[in-house]
Amino acid sequence: MLKENIVIQETEILTGLIARELVAVFGKSENEANELIEKFEVKNNLIKNPILLHDSPNHWALALLTNNNDVEAIEKYLN
Repeated sequence: MLKENIVIQETEILTGLIARELVAVFGKSENEANELIEKFEVKNNLIKNPILLHDSPNHWALALLTNNNDVEAIEKYLN
């Protein structure tokens, strides 16, 4: 039970950091960032596979943008 609570807490922290990364680095609005996180079920994936908590918020943000085919945001980041 304690381990599950820690995973849930860490998931909340990481999803917040991913959203912040999407806003600060990739120019998304908070709403857009949260929609991406929900669309690709990031919280569920992290809870099911806690090893993914080790990936950086930047890595997650890039993965979400890639999966969403958001070439424009990725190009802005790379240039």
